[in-house]
Amino acid sequence: MDTSAAPPGARRRETLSGLAAGLAVWALVALAGTTTLGRGLEAMALDAAWSLRRPAKSPVPLLVVAVDEPSFQEIGLPWPWPRALHARLLDALRTAGARLVVCDIVFAEPTTRVNDDALADSLGRGPPTILAQALETVDDPGFLRQVRVDPLPLLARNAAGVGLAVLTPDPDGTVRRFAATYDGLPTLAASAAALAADSPPPAASGLIDFPGPARTIDTVSYAQVIDQDFPLPAERIQGRIVVLGRSMAASGAPFGQADSFATPFSRAGGLPTSGPEIHAAIISSLLAGSVGRELPREWSLALAGLLLPALGAFSPRLRPGTAAGLAVGGTVGLCAGAAALFCWRFVWLPPALDSLGLLALGGTAALWRAVAESRQRRLLARAFSRYVSPVVARAVVARPDRLELGGEEAVVTVLFSDLAGFTTFSETLSPKELIAILSACFAPSASIILQSGGTLDKYIGDAVMAFWGAPLPLADHAARAVAAALAMRQATQAVSRDFTARGLPRLAARLGLATGPAVVGNVGSLERFDYTVLGDTVNLASRLESLNKFYGTDILLAAATRQGAGEAFPCREVDAVRVKGRTGAVAVYEPLGPAGAGLPAFAALYAEALGQYRNRDFAAALAGFETAQAAREGGDPPSVVMAGRCRKFLDAPPPEDWDGIFVPEGK
Repeated sequence: MDTSAAPPGARRRETLSGLAAGLAVWALVALAGTTTLGRGLEAMALDAAWSLRRPAKSPVPLLVVAVDEPSFQEIGLPWPWPRALHARLLDALRTAGARLVVCDIVFAEPTTRVNDDALADSLGRGPPTILAQALETVDDPGFLRQVRVDPLPLLARNAAGVGLAVLTPDPDGTVRRFAATYDGLPTLAASAAALAADSPPPAASGLIDFPGPARTIDTVSYAQVIDQDFPLPAERIQGRIVVLGRSMAASGAPFGQADSFATPFSRAGGLPTSGPEIHAAIISSLLAGSVGRELPREWSLALAGLLLPALGAFSPRLRPGTAAGLAVGGTVGLCAGAAALFCWRFVWLPPALDSLGLLALGGTAALWRAVAESRQRRLLARAFSRYVSPVVARAVVARPDRLELGGEEAVVTVLFSDLAGFTTFSETLSPKELIAILSACFAPSASIILQSGGTLDKYIGDAVMAFWGAPLPLADHAARAVAAALAMRQATQAVSRDFTARGLPRLAARLGLATGPAVVGNVGSLERFDYTVLGDTVNLASRLESLNKFYGTDILLAAATRQGAGEAFPCREVDAVRVKGRTGAVAVYEPLGPAGAGLPAFAALYAEALGQYRNRDFAAALAGFETAQAAREGGDPPSVVMAGRCRKFLDAPPPEDWDGIFVPEGK
């Protein structure tokens, strides 16, 4: 339910509470970013963005020479292989025109002199080769330490350079990032990029521009390169940077020890990527200048610091669906924006925790509003059922905006009713007895009003005010009101007969009905208000109720009510009057029976006499009214009233400007 009608103090408290909730969620988001779970969620989001990205084809010519299972089967030797075999590989690469060789194999210990010399000689002949260094963890008593493992000096002297063959997986074991240096030493890929570049690439760190899942970079088996019977075509090697190393579980070591790693493309069931291929991707990233950049976590926290308090502050004023929709929309926008930034600019702004914060805050706000609205609807339905039928109450509560403080204009039919003869009761009975009598009269009337779709506005002493056409629009509100008025008169007559049988005075209902525009809504103060109707139509209905005393009638209708009720109800025009508060005349009608009943004969006589009266033919009108009076069983009070006027005008004719309109005295 809209809270715009709430007191300013309450709105301010709700806004401040929502703002505090937003700040609290922001603090939780900031805290979650420091946890393993939070970082894991952001990593999952990053991997999802990676799956959407379609990297451009790298301009860097690369080839991975894999020490893989087919090579082991073809060569038939256990690991480590003789260094003379590696020398043979380097010679084959030189012959084919390789641009640079990056060796992701650490040659730290001396082997036989023949093998070591063979590899050293091959390194000296080229192509330029970067040898790998490694870091090993040594378990000293009481602590662990890392030591650097360098290549054999004999080999290092003939190499073009060395680099630290280290990759830095995230806590979940996935490699996403690289550093150009590690512990102050250049990495293998950084050394290779520096040697291959025309100008040394700047030392950098960031996200690796993976071209895709495992084996996306052109890969050949070690055995293929050294196969003399079926040599690899030279164009597969010429001009390329060749990365040599073990691929996946080629050596038979467990996963993670065979130089294979999970990458963002492994999450969806893809294979792990070999270390040499990851080094190749890093070299490509450095040489192509396509290193991904991660915006500081503070940037996403700043964005969350704007969105979460704003959503929290505004959510108390929103419907549950709107609050949830804003949270979902904000989440979609945040994730889509982060994905677009990553795909097109290779810049990453972590959205996962901010999005979860938005969803949590929006969902909580929506749930809180839904519970509050449900409670408010129940209270409203309970309170509003005093005015309307349960069916109407449920329909109104489904649209609570209709009941906000204020009003809307609607065409309605208003009914005023009071009890003729009640003054006699009030003079002779005790207050307790009076209340019992009023309750006996009001109970059937209230039931009739509610069952006909009307709204029971209020009780004023012995009077009842009701209206039709609001809060739910009713096309036939005038007909419903007229039918209810006839039923109320009949119910009051039945109650009165019971009273007279007990020796009490007679009671009769006097009712006035008017149809027209009015303002309908909750009127009053924020602390206390009533659902009511205001306007000239209400005043007219009240005047018509009082006019019954002048004509001796029970029910009088305004012309608009007569027209709105339709021809089904037999009615006669009683007179034209100018009521207090109105300048124009109002044609006043009396319903003479329920819908479908025929027009009594006396009504036609009365209508003819009324026409003669307005034409100043008072003698003929007098005769006509007397005839109508005689024609109606039990007499016709309006005919008696009009006949009396005719006699008066026969004795003292009205002025020439007389228009036939009656102006009642008093109310």
